[in-house]
Amino acid sequence: MLLPNPGRSWRHFDVWLMLGVIGVVSFGLVAIYSANPRAAFQQLAVNLPMALIPFGFFVLWGYNWLEGRAAWIIYGIMVALLIAVDITGHSALGAQRWLSIGPVKIQPSEYAKLGLIVILARVLSQRSVHSPEGFMIPMITVGVPFLLIFAQPDLGTSLVFVAITLGMLFWAGLPIPTLFKMVSPVVALILCMPQVLFDDPAVHRASMILWGVYLLGLGTWLWKTRKQHWLVPGGVWLANLGAGLAVPIAWGILKEYQKNRIRTFVSPEADPLGTGYHVIQSKIAIGSGGLLGKGLLEGTQTQLHFIPEQHTDFVFSVVGEELGLIGGLLMLALYLTVIIRAILIANNAKDRFGSLLASGVASMLLFHMFVNLCMAMGLMPVVGIPLPMMSYGGSALMTNLAAIGLLQAISMRRKKLLF
Repeated sequence: MLLPNPGRSWRHFDVWLMLGVIGVVSFGLVAIYSANPRAAFQQLAVNLPMALIPFGFFVLWGYNWLEGRAAWIIYGIMVALLIAVDITGHSALGAQRWLSIGPVKIQPSEYAKLGLIVILARVLSQRSVHSPEGFMIPMITVGVPFLLIFAQPDLGTSLVFVAITLGMLFWAGLPIPTLFKMVSPVVALILCMPQVLFDDPAVHRASMILWGVYLLGLGTWLWKTRKQHWLVPGGVWLANLGAGLAVPIAWGILKEYQKNRIRTFVSPEADPLGTGYHVIQSKIAIGSGGLLGKGLLEGTQTQLHFIPEQHTDFVFSVVGEELGLIGGLLMLALYLTVIIRAILIANNAKDRFGSLLASGVASMLLFHMFVNLCMAMGLMPVVGIPLPMMSYGGSALMTNLAAIGLLQAISMRRKKLLF
């Protein structure tokens, strides 16, 4: 029988972390209420109490029990749920991401983020990431749920998986040059994207020249920094070459709504009443807020519902319009407080497993915050990544507060004070 872990110490409960979390959740409730009062009531009455259950569970029971067989059991359940989504899941907005359990719909890909953190912490804590085995086993472990999520298709969560993996590999000791080698094919792909996005031959030539210069510089760097054999740097260079050549194929694989999101990022004004509508209205809302905002319940873009998804992925547009730059900076400060405390907890954890768990949570929260804010301001394509603990959504809120509970569990069982 699983009993509460007596190793916790309430004097190590991270008050600053909780103040940051309470502040962010409060911001979210206010913004959701302004955008959709009914959704805010449901968030407060149903989703938030449910999300506090896993938070309290981890605070009381700790995290060490996850290091054993439980990590693989969670991983198996996660994969099984993702397979069930791919087979019988509920479709909406062009993607199949939800499972219906009676009247309740859940999004397993949200819970899978926390499951990924647990299993990666388990695998990386057992082996050195510098050994071939210690590197390949995490890659294979991540690869299975990543492909299942990508097949839904859920590009946003797939990117979150990549961010969590890179963050935890870095925390486990993988050097930055090695991490760059892993993601370098993405750079080649981006450099060649103008080939499918624009019809201008001049743009195509410029893209090919940039890609060629990049390949030349990358090849030179890989050759000079090789340790012994040419196989690894040669493989990295060929992967970059292949990524550029495969751009037309990759473009053909994307769903039409995903292509439209990329086109909208490049030129939202090309379809102002269609695919570019959300981004244009979000930028108008944020820009019109000025320094102090228009006041709660006074934002014209928000109150007239120019942005249909303003209580979900575009909730920051409500903050920007009604609370202005000052409100946006305060919200950002609260998020940074949570993320900085997560990093400090990771640095002061009593064991490697707990440290890796905290680093995974920090990576997830940081990536979510950064990408969502950039989406709302038109600086990145819209990929459906919610703002942590603010965007409406029960599965996302439960995952985030469970992650905060894990952080508190690690903090309360550390051996030294955290300043």
